[in-house]
Amino acid sequence: MIEIKNLNIHIKDNHILKDVNVTFPEKQITCIIGPSGCGKTTLLRTLNRLIDSVEGVRMDGQVLVDGQDIIHSGAEITELRRKIGLVSQRPCPLPMSIFDNVAYGCRINKMFKNRRQLIYHVQKNLKAVGLLEEVKGRIRTPAARLSIGQQQRLCLARSLAVQPDYILADEATSALDPISAKTVEDLFVKLKADYSIIMVTHTLRQALRIADNVVFMYLGEVVETGPANQVFNNPQHELTQKYLTGAFS
Repeated sequence: MIEIKNLNIHIKDNHILKDVNVTFPEKQITCIIGPSGCGKTTLLRTLNRLIDSVEGVRMDGQVLVDGQDIIHSGAEITELRRKIGLVSQRPCPLPMSIFDNVAYGCRINKMFKNRRQLIYHVQKNLKAVGLLEEVKGRIRTPAARLSIGQQQRLCLARSLAVQPDYILADEATSALDPISAKTVEDLFVKLKADYSIIMVTHTLRQALRIADNVVFMYLGEVVETGPANQVFNNPQHELTQKYLTGAFS
């Protein structure tokens, strides 16, 4: 599992995350909710150290991934990002073919010794996201020719191809039409049998549909966390109650 202890993130003079303590259970969907600017994406991007690229960032506390503190232990970043895949808000296919997008991480990590194994693996992951039949006969064409919804599923296939343990999703359906968004949601629900999924969402309806656990954040702090049924139906904190009833957003 991923466990965060007393995490503080400063970016220049701004205190973004404040004494965050939270555990993300294995093989469940955890939705991080809260108003804009509360630190949801910062928290998500700390989990695979993408936050490192932000100028002036300072971190203290612990982020334990399977027991290893990825902040202070000298964790190897490439291996960490293989282990913890990210699906961004907007699809970001690489400027290459559909096949090569999925194969990209496998080649970097030298996962397969022969081409036949690689081809099978690419096809398996395209099938896992429901794309294999849709791109049949054009798997060598540029990924940019796919629809936005297909591009997002391709990005998910690319993350899955390197065999991660965790999938991070940063508002992964917000740029999609309703049908494509529902397709991606259904994929996440299916994939939680094999992966731990942590998702930032601004859409409470989405969290209600798919979350097993919920983390509610406000002004950089974790206000409340717990099973989705408990948080949504019997919130323990007044701020959570107000957010869920639409008093602020």
